[in-house]
Amino acid sequence: MKIDTLGEKLILYFVLLGIGAILIISTVAFYSNKEALMSRTFDQLTSLRIVKKNQIGQFYFDRIRDLSFMAGYSSKGPLSLQKAIISGRFRFPGQYFSAYYFLGPEGVVTQGCFDTAVSAPPLVSEKVFNKIEDQLRIRPVVVYDEAIDEQSGKPYQLIATRMTDTDKGKKPGQWILLLAVSMDAINAIMLNNDPLSGLGLSGETYLVGQDYLMRSNSRFQPNSILRTAVRTQPVIKAMSGSSGTMTTTDYRNIPVLSAYDTISVSGLTWAILAEIDMKEAMVPIYETRTHILLLSVIMIVIFFGIVLFISRRITKPLIRLRNAVVKVGKGHYDIDLPIETQDEIGALTESFNMMALQIKEKTTELQMERFGRIRSVFDGEEIERQRLSRELHDGIGQSLIAIKLRLENLLYQEGNDIRTSIQELKNYFDQIIDEVRRISNNLMPSVLEVFSIPIAFRNLFSETEEHSGLRIHFEAKGNFDDLDKKLKTYIYRLTQEALNNIVKHAEAREVRVNLTRNTVQLTLVIQDDGKGFLLDKVGKDGGNGIHNMRERASLLQGQIDIRSAPSKGTTITLNVPIIVTYVKDQNFPRG
Repeated sequence: MKIDTLGEKLILYFVLLGIGAILIISTVAFYSNKEALMSRTFDQLTSLRIVKKNQIGQFYFDRIRDLSFMAGYSSKGPLSLQKAIISGRFRFPGQYFSAYYFLGPEGVVTQGCFDTAVSAPPLVSEKVFNKIEDQLRIRPVVVYDEAIDEQSGKPYQLIATRMTDTDKGKKPGQWILLLAVSMDAINAIMLNNDPLSGLGLSGETYLVGQDYLMRSNSRFQPNSILRTAVRTQPVIKAMSGSSGTMTTTDYRNIPVLSAYDTISVSGLTWAILAEIDMKEAMVPIYETRTHILLLSVIMIVIFFGIVLFISRRITKPLIRLRNAVVKVGKGHYDIDLPIETQDEIGALTESFNMMALQIKEKTTELQMERFGRIRSVFDGEEIERQRLSRELHDGIGQSLIAIKLRLENLLYQEGNDIRTSIQELKNYFDQIIDEVRRISNNLMPSVLEVFSIPIAFRNLFSETEEHSGLRIHFEAKGNFDDLDKKLKTYIYRLTQEALNNIVKHAEAREVRVNLTRNTVQLTLVIQDDGKGFLLDKVGKDGGNGIHNMRERASLLQGQIDIRSAPSKGTTITLNVPIIVTYVKDQNFPRG
């Protein structure tokens, strides 16, 4: 689509600017909300991680305390403790301890269940007992998290410590008390499927051991303890002793938000993680993005409407001005645009109306001036015809009539009278020849083509003095031989026009004419001692004579100055640049 008008461009610019601003604001708002929501989600995961860590820590602290209490309950050895357990002295809910073991000298094992409904405790291998016994040499309490029931295949944990059997006089530490911790108790703390718990539909908390296997069940993979490997970045960082939050992929290779930390229990190091799927965590962000996009579209539509309304208010008067300018260009000057506002557009409209009025006035003046010039040309031609008619009638005509009468008288004359009449006819013919030469010189002085302009001026001044009675003083300075023919003709005609005006109107006795030529200009000064006149009353252009002089000066690209006052004569000064180049086949100069 081609955009030509200012209004369309203005709408486009503002719409693009508005869309850009709205997109920038929307993008900043989206990413700000995204960061805020993700930060809030990380804070929530961190809170859950801390809560779960404290609960797990407290759980094992309580179980170790229970173990220590049972180990120190009786100094008569495992048999008395076993009797107390069987008698119900030590009864724990099933989610805590499920079974007990007494590992005696030479590998003697006594075992039983806390819950009488359970027929047999988990089967512990000799290898596990050996590992626990080795670790008890280092620390007083051992938590073993890699035990698996060899019969059912279910994982469980053992907490062990040494017992003293003083009743038989044996050395301290010959018996080891082991309590089997139910994994249901661990899962009750770590595993939570309630969407209202803060983990939603995809969040979970779980434990990972140093072998990168789960120590609590997964929400998505049942029976994952000691079976599901978790070698993710949060686990690796937690095993290195650091804690924090990050965006990563979990053991299912699904993008998640993860909060990780480390738990140490009796020599064991576990990683505890609280995670939620990125997709679920981003649901509020996507909803926010949708709302922002919808709001952006609404704002763009509203902004477009406002821009369209404003641009129409701005461009409508401008279009009206443009159409008015086109009309003015076609010559329709009768235009008066309404001023609807008092702002810059209103001022521009008012200025245009004034301009149109001024153009109309100037055009009228130019037309009047043009008519005046055309009239001056015709009047000048008519005056020249009248002058030629008078000269021909009063001069040549009268001489021809006289010759005709003399020739008719010759028919009646004889002898010497005929000779005398012929001599008179010869004189009449000489007068006619002189009169024809004078008229010819007035029309086109041939002396300009042969001689310089000072000589032509002297001939003109001599004839003027002869017929008018003026006393003309002429002075020329400089070289005038290289002047162009057109230049000489225009200056000659201008001087001739000035002398005619002086003879007709000035009532002068003397005239001084100075012609000066230097390297850059030619200066002509004509000064008379006549009665003068007021330039204001004569008008800017004066009569035909003054108008003709001004026209000739403009054709020479020169400047003419006319100064006059009543009873003080008139001074005409003409300055013409010499550097002007003249076109020979035209009647006007060219720079």
